[in-house]
Amino acid sequence: MSNASPMATAVPWDLVSSAYAEEVVPMFEAYALDALRLAAPPKGAPIVDVACGPGTLSFLAAKQGHPVEAIDFSPQMIEKLDHRKRAQGVTALNAQVGDGQQLPYADATFGAAFSMFGLMFFPDRAKGRSELRRVLVPGARAVVSSWHRLESNPVLAAMFSVLRETMNKLLGQNAPQPGAQEMPLVTEDLCHAEMSEVFADVEVHSITHQFRYKSVQDIWPSIERTMAPLVMMRKGIGEEKWAPLSKTVNAALVQAIGDKPPVMDMPAWLTVGTAR
Repeated sequence: MSNASPMATAVPWDLVSSAYAEEVVPMFEAYALDALRLAAPPKGAPIVDVACGPGTLSFLAAKQGHPVEAIDFSPQMIEKLDHRKRAQGVTALNAQVGDGQQLPYADATFGAAFSMFGLMFFPDRAKGRSELRRVLVPGARAVVSSWHRLESNPVLAAMFSVLRETMNKLLGQNAPQPGAQEMPLVTEDLCHAEMSEVFADVEVHSITHQFRYKSVQDIWPSIERTMAPLVMMRKGIGEEKWAPLSKTVNAALVQAIGDKPPVMDMPAWLTVGTAR
């Protein structure tokens, strides 16, 4: 069992659900399309989307003709998914609140399984992978995605450096240290090793897509609305302390980035395994 992430509760994801659905989904759709391509489920095969968030991959899969079961432990994320489902009249998609480490589905049910930037935060990633394997028919593929190391994204690395420096100045030496702890599954070897515990023919694909912003000044406000650890931190220290910190970070980040085009490369690992 891996150490539990502070992101392994529904609270931060509930807090970011609205901004996430509006701002992150359009960016993450590119990774979801890559995952569907790599999994290559048979035409019309049912698929499961674990830690589905507001349904980024779920809606794309349903549009491709797959019956979809979607599950997430955040009630607010499922509410956003259901609202979009009703608005678009999507019928081949069922969503529910639940635990990705204990899926409420029968063995050998699905022709593909996905966990896009979700399983990486599970308290027990091994159990999450085993559940993905359990619900797949033999020969079906699962895709699990995670991010590269922070250093591979200069803009985010600069942002977290500025944020830590600013927090230390404004809040003292006991201030939180965002970005200081490395996320899980940040290397090809780690992704391959964990997926190989329960899946065969494991392949790890490095895929980069770009996040585009209207201006450099728009980067930090979007990130502070949509990045769950920052939203939790903001809630923890309160708006009175967060407001001057946010203003300082935004100005410092603009200075650190300079006049570069507001495009941010986001390299990710898409790890594919086959159920045997």
